[in-house]
Amino acid sequence: MSDRRLSTSNSRTINKNTNILKMEPDMAQLLISDKALTVIFILLICLINGALIVTQVRKPMFYQKVKLMMIISLAIGDIFFALFPLVVQARLLFEDDKSFMTCRLSTNTTTYMSFLIHFVYGLGLVVLAAEVFLRNRIQSIHDNRYKIVTAVAASSVPWILGLIIILPLCMSNVDYESYCINSQSLESMFGVSVFLPVSLSIVVSIVLSCVHLPTSQQGQAISTNQQPIVVSQQTVAQQGHLTQYPPQDYAPGNVHYNPLNSNPYPQNAVSYPYPANQQVMNQSSAVNINLNQGVSTIQVIPMNQRAEGQRLFLISIIFGLMVVPISAVTLRAADIFWLALMVKIVVTKFVYWLMVARSCLTPLIMIGYSNL
Repeated sequence: MSDRRLSTSNSRTINKNTNILKMEPDMAQLLISDKALTVIFILLICLINGALIVTQVRKPMFYQKVKLMMIISLAIGDIFFALFPLVVQARLLFEDDKSFMTCRLSTNTTTYMSFLIHFVYGLGLVVLAAEVFLRNRIQSIHDNRYKIVTAVAASSVPWILGLIIILPLCMSNVDYESYCINSQSLESMFGVSVFLPVSLSIVVSIVLSCVHLPTSQQGQAISTNQQPIVVSQQTVAQQGHLTQYPPQDYAPGNVHYNPLNSNPYPQNAVSYPYPANQQVMNQSSAVNINLNQGVSTIQVIPMNQRAEGQRLFLISIIFGLMVVPISAVTLRAADIFWLALMVKIVVTKFVYWLMVARSCLTPLIMIGYSNL
């Protein structure tokens, strides 16, 4: 009796699963969901990336910093490369007349959404990692015009390489006259525009998290045999702070020393400002000063390098997880065995909108990274 009940329940479960697999997709519901998601992501991409740009522009001298200019460049790329295909898709969904969709427009939309945006973003993460290694050298430049040129040039590198490499690779072999067929292999297009930038960004961010490259500066030192002195993190302002020095006629023997008095100087001590050439130390650095006879070596070790590397690693991982699936599904579409049409539609829709959501999620994380 129990065996009959078990077999009956198993058969019912199998029938339910079979019915689910045989379910035909409701095209009307899919159309509504596509319209809603398209409008939502258009608004989110504009708001989030716009907020990211505003937060960087409000920072002082942002146009002289490679990091901030690169973040602004990536936000502009997300707005342009993601919004253009989404607006075209919105027209296809909401307009009855589809005649505006030409072969050239379709090719441009696919190139921007599936290839160029990922290439630019991945190389942008690599530039951000390289900027951390070269930050001390860049900040040592005193010519503000050279700093501006350096920041603009560095933030333009992913765009220039994308125009030189990706556009010819993805658009030069398209037959615009008949059937709009691209004879370029998908392996080469996805390999160069997706898999290579994702891999580079992850590897470089790992190196940035693990390797520390202190910078060295040479200066004069007092002859002494003392051990190296470690100057803790402090911020010393050049102007405005006052310290008390004893007057010129003050001598240690003229004042009775009181061990309970934290200030051994007399009450009438004169306040003098720090000298104009007082060295300013950054809060985010630890300075190791080795005092030897002759010349000393000052090593400035950036304390936030590890934090920036970890944040870039997080962004790179999320970037890869959100753009690689649709590339893999597209490459292996002919080899994948779909149990049902409904399963195929659900999977392809999911990986597509996952790719689109990357233009919203990583800019949110980038807002926190820009404040490090």
